[in-house]
Amino acid sequence: MTGTIENRTKFLKTLFEKRGGVELPFEPYVPISDLPETHLADLTSDELLEIAKVQSERVSATLVETTSSEMNEVIRQLIEKSGGGQVMIPTTDEFKNLGVNVNSENLVKWKIGKEFRDENITAAQNSNVVVAVPKFFLAESATIVVESEAGQGRSLHFLPTHYISVIPLSRMLPRSTQAADWFDKNKKPGSTIHFISGPSNSGDIEMQLVVGLHGPLEINYVIVKDV
Repeated sequence: MTGTIENRTKFLKTLFEKRGGVELPFEPYVPISDLPETHLADLTSDELLEIAKVQSERVSATLVETTSSEMNEVIRQLIEKSGGGQVMIPTTDEFKNLGVNVNSENLVKWKIGKEFRDENITAAQNSNVVVAVPKFFLAESATIVVESEAGQGRSLHFLPTHYISVIPLSRMLPRSTQAADWFDKNKKPGSTIHFISGPSNSGDIEMQLVVGLHGPLEINYVIVKDV
C-alpha cells in the first residue's frame, strides 16, 4: 500500500552513500538455467507417482493408491485406522465433483462466515481426523498444496490430529514452480497458500527428529488414479 513504508527515503540515501555514491546500471535478473520449469516436466503422471512414493517415505507420510470406485472405502478404513472420533471436512464443491463421501457418525463441516471463526477453530482442535482435497500434489517433494478460502480455513489443515488428503492423479505436478505459476495466473483475493510435506516435525533440538510437533501427527496421501 502506498505510504506504508517508513523511512524509505532515508534508508535508500544511507545505502547509496555507503556504496560510495556510485550509481550502478540496472541489470535485470537472468536465470542461469531453466531447471525450475523443466526438471521432471517430461515425465508422465505414473512416472511422477513413482518419485512421489519414494519422497513420501522420506517425509514420513503414507501414500495409498486407489480408484474412484474404491476411494470412499479407503477413506473409511483410514479414518478407522486413525481411531475414528470427530471428522472434519471442508465446505467446497470438491467433494461433490470428485464423488468423495465421508461416512462418520461424528462429522463436522467447516462453516462459512467470519462469525464462525472461533467455532471453526474449536471444531478443528477437537477433530481427530480431517479429510480434504489439495489443489496440487508435488511429486518432487511429496507436498500437498492447499488454499485457505471461505470453505476451508487454515485451522482445518493444521489442527486435527490425523490428515487424509484425497489427491486426483491429474493434480500431480513435478515441482513447486508449476504450482506457483498456476496461482500467479489465478490469484484469488483473501486466500492463503500452504505447502505441506508430510506430518509436522522438527529436528531443531539436538538434531533429534520429532514428528507431529506442531501439527497433524499423521498424513495420508490417497492417490485416486483414474480421476
